[in-house]
Amino acid sequence: MSLSQSTSIVLAALQALYHDPDAAAKKKANEWLQEFQHSVEAWQTCHDLLTSPETSLEGRLFSAQTLRAKIVYDLSQLPRIQLVPLRDSILTSLPALTSPSAPQGSRAVVLQLCLALADLAIQMPEWQDPARQMIENYGKDPGTVGVLLGFLKSLVEEAGNGKIPLNEDGKDHLANLMSTSAKQVLDVLVMYIQAPGLTPQIQSTIFDTLRSWVVGGELPAFEVATTPLFPATFEALASDQLFDSAVDVLCDLINETQEIQDNVEVIQQIIPRLIALGPQLDIHQEDGDRIRGYCRIFCEAGECYKDLIAKHPSDLLPLVQAISKCAAYPDLDIVPITFQFWYQLATTLGRQPTDPALQPILDIYSELQKIIIRHLSFPSDDEGQTSQEKEEFRYFRHRMGDTLKDCCHLLGAPTCLRVSLNLVLSALSSPSPQWQEIEAPLFSMRSMGAEVDPDDDEVLPHIMELLPRLPDHPRIRYAAILVLSRYTQWIDRHPQNLEFQLQYISSGFQMPEDEVQAAAAQAMKFMCQDCGSHLVPFLPQLHDFVTQMRDRLDQADLLEVCEAIGHVIERMEPEQAAGILQQFCQPLLARVQVVAMTTESVGKPELTKAADALEQIDAFLNVVGTLTPLPQSCLSTPTAVYAVLDALLARHAQIYYISERTGYVLRRGLTFFPTTALEPVLQPMLERMTLAFEQSGYPSYVWIVGKSAAKFANAARGSSPHALGVAGLLGGALERVTLQVGKMLTSKTAVEIPDVIEDYLHCFLSYLNFLPPLTLSSPILHLSLSHTLSALTCPSTPIISVALDVLSILSENQHEPQLPPIFRQYGKALLGLCLTGLLQDFPEGSTNAVQGVVNAVCAASENAEVESWATEAVGGVAGWMLPLSDKEVFLRDLHEYLLQGKTGDKLKNAIVQMLRASRRAKERGRQARKSLGG
Repeated sequence: MSLSQSTSIVLAALQALYHDPDAAAKKKANEWLQEFQHSVEAWQTCHDLLTSPETSLEGRLFSAQTLRAKIVYDLSQLPRIQLVPLRDSILTSLPALTSPSAPQGSRAVVLQLCLALADLAIQMPEWQDPARQMIENYGKDPGTVGVLLGFLKSLVEEAGNGKIPLNEDGKDHLANLMSTSAKQVLDVLVMYIQAPGLTPQIQSTIFDTLRSWVVGGELPAFEVATTPLFPATFEALASDQLFDSAVDVLCDLINETQEIQDNVEVIQQIIPRLIALGPQLDIHQEDGDRIRGYCRIFCEAGECYKDLIAKHPSDLLPLVQAISKCAAYPDLDIVPITFQFWYQLATTLGRQPTDPALQPILDIYSELQKIIIRHLSFPSDDEGQTSQEKEEFRYFRHRMGDTLKDCCHLLGAPTCLRVSLNLVLSALSSPSPQWQEIEAPLFSMRSMGAEVDPDDDEVLPHIMELLPRLPDHPRIRYAAILVLSRYTQWIDRHPQNLEFQLQYISSGFQMPEDEVQAAAAQAMKFMCQDCGSHLVPFLPQLHDFVTQMRDRLDQADLLEVCEAIGHVIERMEPEQAAGILQQFCQPLLARVQVVAMTTESVGKPELTKAADALEQIDAFLNVVGTLTPLPQSCLSTPTAVYAVLDALLARHAQIYYISERTGYVLRRGLTFFPTTALEPVLQPMLERMTLAFEQSGYPSYVWIVGKSAAKFANAARGSSPHALGVAGLLGGALERVTLQVGKMLTSKTAVEIPDVIEDYLHCFLSYLNFLPPLTLSSPILHLSLSHTLSALTCPSTPIISVALDVLSILSENQHEPQLPPIFRQYGKALLGLCLTGLLQDFPEGSTNAVQGVVNAVCAASENAEVESWATEAVGGVAGWMLPLSDKEVFLRDLHEYLLQGKTGDKLKNAIVQMLRASRRAKERGRQARKSLGG
């Protein structure tokens, strides 16, 4: 292919990528360009495109980016003798891109070329003193200073680029390059910062370059502090154009001085200048952007110098006061910048320090609590907020709650709780308090709960006594109920007001607001979890409450209530618990039975109520789990309950939500009851599950078949007639669901029925784990493997993961009589799906599973077959995902493994190396898209 042909094809692909409206054409062009970037011819083609005056900006940018990527990843493609011409060609292309007539957007090309030169310098010891050469070539003309600074910035940033391959000699060269360049960089930056006619644009670039060298660890802060750059950075804060750059530099300089003992002299210069900035917060109080910048500087210093604050609190008090002012600023985007400082300083000072010198700091934290509570207050016009604004504010409130915990840590929880309590009392004493004045301190009480001792008798009793006096406003009731939910551990140790508190929570269900009912459900759950032993006497009232509220509460809230009561039941003795559980669940089962026994048409409302009742039964059983020992009176329950469920499914198995809810209860039943109590229902249950699946295709039925295999595995082992009978039932169920999945896959792809595929895989995996002899000898084993291969086509990590688990078990059992023919029968598909999947979208940690599959296929098949299948598999992988050279390496290693008798680590190493090569190629593509803004 001639050069003109190559450049034309690249330009045509770029035209399609950026301008073709057809998404498929864009995708094809993108993949071709990524593959082209790996080729040897890309070096010359990109040079031609870069230096041709006719090349579009898109072509130049692509060429510059490609050269940069090839210098990082593919420099070994070039003989060393060609590195100097490569460098010179890049240098030659720069002047046209920096001239006044350069097209708009050329700066992006220059950036890529600066990166390319930096990456080349790092790998090219032959290029002696690149920083000095660039300074001499580009440092004298104001028009090219940007190129120089761009290169110097790139040089130190690319020094940390782990993608650049360096051996020990290369690492030594890099260390020498950085140390020799650092002094030159500092000198040139000092020269420019003092140059007459310095423009804000160049000064900003100076700051950016300085930051990179400071952050890169090559310019210590103490060296910078001895130069005019140090005062110039503080002075630049007065400039609107330079303010943001100056803030960034100062934050990085301060961060580099956090090793206090090594930077005492620099810190002694920084702190007075910081304190002198304090008045700027008042001067610019109307300028949120300025306040944000100063806040960043102060907080960076506070976090780095927290130990100094602890040792010299009076000297650094102005810094803490400045951060406090930032925390009080009304812009809620600025306030969170201070949060990390408050946390770190509180941790440094410890719990309730007694040093009198720290009292001014403690006073600031005391005021901080009030500041945070003011920020917690909902705006008076919050109904005018958008839903997104409301959600953001709720999230912000929870973040502020963490800072309240920092106040508690330092001041003590009783002190902070008392502040919040007094704020509520103060609001209640006013003639017409706003609800926000009460709700915010209530929220703060809830936020500080983690810091409060459950044995506290100092403040919490007063808070609990306060509840009856609160206005009956929904927002206040919501906050108060959540306060109760936060302090249920305290209530457990102080149960004297439990009856009122339970009533207070229950009354929340009477309010029409959904969020109040949700809070009440949550509080009820925590109350029952933490105070369960105290609530046993209240079970009759709870039963009456549930009975009254069942048709009035939202199902989600009702489920929380059921779970809550379940926590009380699980604290009881088994015999007593069984009776109470039946008392709560029997009315629910009766609802289901009415629908199950109705022979005429049943409407959706009645079906929904039956499904809800099943879900509520599930909620009870989910918490209780089982009763040990199970009372004798419960042994006949499975037969009675299953009769109702079977009757329901006989009429309504093809209603999806009925199938799901019934599956939940069956699963809980398999956990709750022992095998002996369940055996009478095994045969009808498996018959119903398989029949219902054949009729509906709903996966919940397959799910229960798998759970049954796990439950009855022990009963199916052995050669007794009873064991053989159980094994026959389980084996027959697996065969029927496997055949049905096969029928479904004749008309639909696995991608179209992912829920069925996933539950089938879990079912099959359960059989493999609990009943391996039965499963591995099954006549439908080959079909189960086929379904597993179909699952690998689903773009779902959970499905792929369980499919690989199945394949791993089959690979480990590859010597079982059936498996070698099956592995050979499906060998081509196995290699194709597993090798391409590993390179494309398999989850992390799939290597061992794939290795096991490939090994099993190799063991079962002829060498020529394996090589043919593998060649086709990796050959179908795009070159940008796995370059041709790496495909050849893998196939060569596979060939050697087969010739060596299919033993040793050669196969494992080949797969690992191929995967690493693919990751490098994909990372290269990501970096390419990132550098091009894609």
